[in-house]
This record gives sequence, C-alpha cells and structure tokens, in this order.
Amino acid sequence: MHALFLIVFSNLLGFGIIIPLLPYYAENFGANPNEVTLLMASYSLMQLIFSPILGRISDIYGRKKILVLCLIGSAISYLFLYFATNFTLVLFARAVAGLFASTTAIAHAYVTESTSSINRSKGMGLIGAAFGLGLVFGPVIGGYFGGGDINNIDYKTPFFFAFVVAIISCLLAYFILIEPKKRNKQFISINFIDSFKDLLNLFKIPALLFLITVSFLVTFSFAGFETTFALWTERAMSWASRQTGYAFTFTALFVALIQGVFIGKLTKIFGELKLLITSCFLMLVGLFFITLSNHNLFGQEIVEITFFVTYSFSLKILILIIALGILGISVGLGNPSLNSLLSKNLNKNIIGTSFGVIQSVGSLARILSPLLAGNLFYFFGMNSPYNFGAFLMFISLLIFFYYFFILKKNIKT
Repeated sequence: MHALFLIVFSNLLGFGIIIPLLPYYAENFGANPNEVTLLMASYSLMQLIFSPILGRISDIYGRKKILVLCLIGSAISYLFLYFATNFTLVLFARAVAGLFASTTAIAHAYVTESTSSINRSKGMGLIGAAFGLGLVFGPVIGGYFGGGDINNIDYKTPFFFAFVVAIISCLLAYFILIEPKKRNKQFISINFIDSFKDLLNLFKIPALLFLITVSFLVTFSFAGFETTFALWTERAMSWASRQTGYAFTFTALFVALIQGVFIGKLTKIFGELKLLITSCFLMLVGLFFITLSNHNLFGQEIVEITFFVTYSFSLKILILIIALGILGISVGLGNPSLNSLLSKNLNKNIIGTSFGVIQSVGSLARILSPLLAGNLFYFFGMNSPYNFGAFLMFISLLIFFYYFFILKKNIKT
C-alpha cells in the first residue's frame, strides 16, 4: 500500500503542476473561455473511452503492468505540452493524457483486492490522501515556476518538471510495486461494446445506479469549478498562475488532511453514507460562497485575523478562503466514502472493469461539465458555473431523500 501511495502521489504531483497553468497557456495561444474548457473535455473524452478497456485489461494481465503503461503515457503527454506551438497541439497533448488516465481507477481496484471490507475506507482514504497531497504540492510548484506576473508566465519549466515527475512515478511502479495475488485470470474479451455492456449491467443494480448518479452530479459540479477557477481568479482577483496555484493548493490541503488523517475515524463513527451526504451539502455551500466572494459589497472591507501574528484580508478574500476550505473538506469526505460504497456493491470478479466503467461515468461528467461551464462563464457571467454546481448539489440531496425515505431502499455498507 505504501508503494501505491508513492506512485499515486508522484503521478498526481505531475498532474497538479500543470493545473494552474493550462488556462493561461491556452489563452496565450488565443483561446477563449469556451476553447479553454475543451482541454478538460478532450482529456475526459479519451478517459471515457479507454478507462473501461484498460481496466478490463488489468483484470486479465494485472494492475502493475497497466499502471506502468499509463504512467509512460502521462510522461509523453507532458512532452507534447512542452513542445506545443499552438492551441491544437495543447489540445492533442491533453487527449493523449486522457487516453492513459486510468491510474486512479486501477489504484482503486488494487486497494479493493488488497484490503478487507473493514479496512476498505482506510485504504481508499490513503489513496485519496496521496491524490490530495499531489494536488497540494503540484499547484505550488507549477504556480511558483510559472510566476506571479500575469503578462509574463513561464510555461516550459513546469511542464518539464511534470515530465520528470512522471518518469519517477513510472520507475517507482516498475521496481517497487507488488502485483496483488487476487486476480480474475479467466479470459475476458476486450472491446468497447463489452465495456458498454458492463456499464448497462452496473445500471441494473439499484444501489449502484444510485451511487453512480450521485457520483456523476458531484463530479459534474466540481469539474465546473476546476475548469473555470483560473479564468475566474484572473478576472475577479487579477491573479496569475502563482496565486491561483496557491488557491488550488489550499483546497487540496484540506482534501489530503481529511483523507490522510480523519477519514478512517470519521467512517467508524458516522459511516460512509452519512459522510457522503455531508460532502454533497458542503459542496453546495462552498460553491455558493465562491459567488458570494465576488459580490461588490465585500470588495473593500478589511478583516484582521490573529493567531501568532496578525493577517489582514479583504472580506472578499476571506470569503473565498472559507469557500475553498469547505470545498476541500467536501471532496475529502466524499471521494473515499463513495469509492468504498461502490467497492462493496461491485461484482468481485470484474473489479478493474467495474472501476474503469465508473471512472468513465466520471469522465462523461468531466466532458459535459467543462463544455457547459465554459458556455455559462462566457455567456452568463463568471459566477454562473458555481451557481449551477450548487443547484446540482441541491438535486443530489433531493435524490438521497427520495431514495431512502420515499423508495425506502438500502445499500451495502
């Protein structure tokens, strides 16, 4: 598990490095907000197609080999970014990255095969912590090397750094990761039609349909935040990649803290289901607070906070900090709880395939969300993606109420 932790951390570190840079990089080549959000959509489209296939292959040939393959693909995508000379090449680089973006799904399958049901949430939390820590340090590194001057951002150094990190994670996977003993060794055909059938079969199970629906809504809402936040801070705060990177890091720090320290204890006290409901509510609040921070009433007021030293913030910045913290707690509670619940309701013979299919559903959300968020941002104002995301979280809470109180259904916990 510790080896897998290092691999996921280093992989997400490289991913985190480029997060605060991509919107500025695309705009540097003349892209508008609609085109900027295509970067996330192209990545997710390829992930949608290939995650079930790579998950299926990992069921047959093992998790380790496919992890190494995915990490090599990530390294290649960073090289394409480094040498890109126009927006089309940047878009192509993100598509290549999406093709090999099954690392997280395979890591979840690895955890499912390597842990008991009692320790499943803790194992998922460990992977989530690695995910979170990668997104804590990655944006800091990317933002730092990118610079704080919005008119003079360095793109090449962070992309090369991400390439080096991807190579390191690949070497870690090849030399120190041990293949789980449990594996479905029977032959399974590998094609997109069978992967689509797997998706339909999962939808036939009421508990999985419920969990996948909630997962789709949560992913859709958060993806809208991820893909437009740099554009939002550029316009609302006049921030460059460095400041935006620090903001992403602040959010990811809460994710890592919850998943790495508290998730196991919280799960034992409250259970995964209550934590998932709490996560949806907190995401609603966090997204709403982002829009609140952009209100003109809070632009000039100064707030002082004293710990060991005194910090001064405009009320606008303080509200944004609170919003980002709440979003971090939401993701920290929601991801491991949701993945644990999913793992307990899956067919154990096709774990990799199932997680690949589930990741593809998330990819579909990440395809549609950036496209919609970009249009909302462009045509209806910078706050509209977050208002819509908060509305979707309200819908998810209604789904919880309908499923458990109206239909009186249960899921395996």
